[in-house]
Amino acid sequence: MKKTATLIACAFLTLLPHTLSAKKKDKDPVESTNLAVYLLKQLNEREQEAYARYESAVAEEDVDQVRRELQSIIDGYERLIADSPNYAPAYTSFGLMLNRTGNRDESNAMFLKSDQLDPMQPVVKNQLGNYMAEEGKYTEAYGFYMLARDLAPEEPLYHLQLGNLLVAYRKYYLADGLFAPEEIDDQIIKHFRSATRRAPKDISYKMRYAQAFFDIENPNWETALGVWQELYKAAGSEYEQQVVRLYTARVRFELGHHTAARKLIAQLDHPSLDESKQTLLDEINAKYPQ
Repeated sequence: MKKTATLIACAFLTLLPHTLSAKKKDKDPVESTNLAVYLLKQLNEREQEAYARYESAVAEEDVDQVRRELQSIIDGYERLIADSPNYAPAYTSFGLMLNRTGNRDESNAMFLKSDQLDPMQPVVKNQLGNYMAEEGKYTEAYGFYMLARDLAPEEPLYHLQLGNLLVAYRKYYLADGLFAPEEIDDQIIKHFRSATRRAPKDISYKMRYAQAFFDIENPNWETALGVWQELYKAAGSEYEQQVVRLYTARVRFELGHHTAARKLIAQLDHPSLDESKQTLLDEINAKYPQ
């Protein structure tokens, strides 16, 4: 296996009996699997601790220490995979780490191998979908995201991924004839609504669902108004409430409720919203002169 960086000495290596470095023909498969599970758990814990230390590191020497630790963890993953080449979770965890550290191609190779060994991992399907989406391979990405959702239908993230993908590549799906305009727009709303229903307390899912009405061609503005009004109840800070008011004003305008839209705009005083609210107000005044 190609080393991702120069081998360095690390404490992790002392945890491995010297006999592991030699290929044993009479190794007990159950014992080997149990050891792989144990070692993977240790690597996962060390990795999380390293990320936590990195986030709180101040001095350059602290950052360097974390980098050395991460390199030793990478070495540990490579040794684990060498000793347990058919243990899919090791490839999955290593792939997640490589992805987090910016090694996209190496990460994708790990996910492909993990998927080959165990095709029933939704997290792997999702990661493969992410890679395909980033590469512009939207049809392949759609297939992987669908598989992730089917394997874990109650996970809101996979519904969100499908919605975002259809929005990002909407014109390409239409140009390829893979969806009709009304069909893809219905799917976009459906996926974001499904994500929200599976994470009712997460305002980020609610916000993305509400924003989706602006991503499609012929939205149901009455439905959109209800969604934004519900979102206002969930908004926490005053700034969040003002953002929701601005979007609600836009929906009111689309419905022809120009007086209500102006009233909502008049309630906005956060400086970061000045340009957006003025743009909307200009549109309202152009269509409904006072």
